[in-house]
Amino acid sequence: MKKTVSVVLALAGCLALAGCFDVEQAMTLQKDLSGKAAFSMSVDMEPMMLFMVRMQREMAGQTGEPTAAEIAKAREEFLASRKTETTGRPPSKEEIEKSLPAGVKLLDSSFKEDGLKLAANFVFGFDHISKLSQIQIAKQADAEGSGPGGGNPFDSPFSGLQVKDEGGTLLLTTEAMNPVAEQKAQAEGMDLSPEMKKQVEDSLKGLRVAFKIDAPFEVLEHNATRKEGRTLIWEYDIASLEKMTPEQAAQGVRVRFKK
Repeated sequence: MKKTVSVVLALAGCLALAGCFDVEQAMTLQKDLSGKAAFSMSVDMEPMMLFMVRMQREMAGQTGEPTAAEIAKAREEFLASRKTETTGRPPSKEEIEKSLPAGVKLLDSSFKEDGLKLAANFVFGFDHISKLSQIQIAKQADAEGSGPGGGNPFDSPFSGLQVKDEGGTLLLTTEAMNPVAEQKAQAEGMDLSPEMKKQVEDSLKGLRVAFKIDAPFEVLEHNATRKEGRTLIWEYDIASLEKMTPEQAAQGVRVRFKK
């Protein structure tokens, strides 16, 4: 029983950032490296809730899929437990504006919560692209409330962004975002039944991460997955992330512009 409970808790962490998890970073640059940047994130925790219901049934010696009544009860309990959490309150517009670095303005923001679904959207104006890495939307939570992997993209959406002026060229890089890689690796290291492994895999199918940049410069080299007009797009789902080599993961987003 203790082993089963530990597996449930570990996989709950794995699924907390899984399921329908969609993160997009997009920016439009001007020649003086000012511009606008948008960050959006949506999460559907239904897969996590369903997984917990199935695990509870297995621990009780029950077989088959949970009934509609069981799912409804679990959803109600899940929502009730979330209301008691103190780390889940999104920061207000005023709080975000106060925390922004000089040269960055919050142009628009929204946060929507609908049952097990969350959606957050932010648009920033900046006087230099290097300021984006300093944005802190939310204060880092403590160790118990930080969530899987010790944090999430919501806290510091452009933290990995680096811009290097090379004189005649401009090199822009940022880390590849894979919010469930560590948790998935932990789950794969456990002694899971084929049914549980399939549930974990199914819960990750809705994953999507994307980075977009529109700039008025000539592109000398890039590793984007596609290009639309002058907009470079890096877009990944769970299948493409699984195929990514360690070298590709280490390189992340990379583009060199001619100034």
